[in-house]
Amino acid sequence: RGQVVTFLWRLAGQPEPTNSESGFADVMDNAYYTKAVTWAAERGTTTGVDDTHFAPDATVTRAQFVTFLWRAAGCPQPKNRTMPFTDVPKSSYFYDAVLWAVEAGITKGTSDTKFSPDDLCTRAQIAVFLWRSEGSPLAEGRNPFADVAANAYYADAVLWAVAEDITMGTSRTTFSPDDTCTRAQIVTFLWRCKK
Repeated sequence: RGQVVTFLWRLAGQPEPTNSESGFADVMDNAYYTKAVTWAAERGTTTGVDDTHFAPDATVTRAQFVTFLWRAAGCPQPKNRTMPFTDVPKSSYFYDAVLWAVEAGITKGTSDTKFSPDDLCTRAQIAVFLWRSEGSPLAEGRNPFADVAANAYYADAVLWAVAEDITMGTSRTTFSPDDTCTRAQIVTFLWRCKK
């Protein structure tokens, strides 16, 4: 939506707006994610895609989200320096973040030897990563979502995320666990979880 608003603004012949709160031209003051983007940028959890754009509608990979989560935790250095995944090169920006996430029990990868850093993050994965980063707290309450089976690997994480007001689902009865997440959504989930 942020990109569409900016496009329409430009189409009308208007100069691209600057945002006094977030500092990004594509993050409007009244967007649901403005405070989250401002928080993330101030903490160094993430930057924009360039100096003036955040790209709120862009999707996020597993490598990117684990890095956001690691930075939100203060960039803790992992004790174990042995990388179990063949698709995470030592020179990658997310190397320490992945080591930390594995050590902290946040992820085990997509297999014993693969992390799949370029795979896009789903809503289910984000809920699980956040839940595990908080110590996998007990989830209570009734499951309101028809698309979250009780035995799904993410069921407890989703119930916890809803109880903690991290997400409300995509409707009153759907969570859409397989939908990919945008940068705006992920930063908002992080902000609600870690603020």
